[in-house]
Amino acid sequence: MFAVVVHAILVITYVALAVGLGSASYWLYEYSAAVSVCIGAMFANSCGLFHLALSPKGNKLSQTEKIRLDNQFAQLKEAQIEVDDRLQIMKETFLDEAQKREERLTNELKELSIGLAKYVALNEAKLKNSQSAPKIAMAPVRSERGLLNSVREAIESNRVELHLQPVVTLPQRRIAFYESFTRLRDATGGMIMPGEFLRVAEPSGLVSEIDNMLLLKCVQLARRMIKRDKRIAMFCNLSPTSLGDENFFVQFVDFLKQNRDLAGSMIFELPREAFDRLSMTAERNMGRLFDLGFRFSIDRCDAIDLDLRKLERMGVRYVKVAGDTLVRQLLREGVRPVTGLAREFEAQDVASLFARYGVDLIADRVENERTVVELLELDLGYAQGNLFGPPRPLHELQSIEDDIEAIGTRLAS
Repeated sequence: MFAVVVHAILVITYVALAVGLGSASYWLYEYSAAVSVCIGAMFANSCGLFHLALSPKGNKLSQTEKIRLDNQFAQLKEAQIEVDDRLQIMKETFLDEAQKREERLTNELKELSIGLAKYVALNEAKLKNSQSAPKIAMAPVRSERGLLNSVREAIESNRVELHLQPVVTLPQRRIAFYESFTRLRDATGGMIMPGEFLRVAEPSGLVSEIDNMLLLKCVQLARRMIKRDKRIAMFCNLSPTSLGDENFFVQFVDFLKQNRDLAGSMIFELPREAFDRLSMTAERNMGRLFDLGFRFSIDRCDAIDLDLRKLERMGVRYVKVAGDTLVRQLLREGVRPVTGLAREFEAQDVASLFARYGVDLIADRVENERTVVELLELDLGYAQGNLFGPPRPLHELQSIEDDIEAIGTRLAS
């Protein structure tokens, strides 16, 4: 009510001023009556517009509308936050269920594998494997000179054979790698094993020629393998003598540079005894191979007390220890690898500890299911041995696919 009275007083004031202005124009300035009326009317109109512009009544609706819009915006924001919270809950629930489902399937598969392995282990005495390892015609015992001549003749006649043995995943027993072994045959077809030919080949300088032929065959085989499954890689045994031979190694590196695309499919392997006493030249050459992207493996480890920091530094990504030795040292003797960590590790954590330094632990020379059971309890991811398939000559296989199928049939039986 007070506001109405104020507005009325202001309007009367505006009219009075307009009449006064018009009268002054007529009497004082002697304008005509029409002009004086127009001047008063224009003044009254201007005052009315000015009053309307400054009146808070015109902003009242805008303020109300703003409040309404702010309320609606706040409601929409709350609704969006609620939807985001629900989506986050659904996402977390889905991921949690997926993880639990994966863990449940892995545990079931592991339990099934352990149960099967225990069953086979209990019946090993009764269930003999009908498919024994193929008999290899061995070369007769001969003199050092005769053996050297046989080795030289086998190299010149290209009777250097490649034998392959699978490395499988646990507990699935899927083939993940192959290890290649070098075998020589004499003129009569007899097999010359590494224990024999290395004894005479190293002093005579023939090891580099054998490694060179082995490398060529491994590259050819690796190209065949990656056409079928790029996940499968191959361990290639490399002599420490060749690794420290500068003349051989120059050609060796040049050839690998031309086949650098196979770096993920070929892993060079050294025995631990040779790895521990590598010369500075050999270590430098290992670094050159590592720079090209190639990885290394250490086999014939008689103990698990390896320096993981050194392995990581030198590009070693795989370590092979005999399955029985691994179980005995980890579970019964408490042997542990050397690390820079100042705390104790349980036996079940050792495989994960190796992985922390970028090294995968492989149990090799596995011969029975009882060892498999203990390896599964140690959470080991890989195994190798005659139980999963003996080394077989490459020429007996029509293709890598036939080899995989043959080994799979053997495991299924």
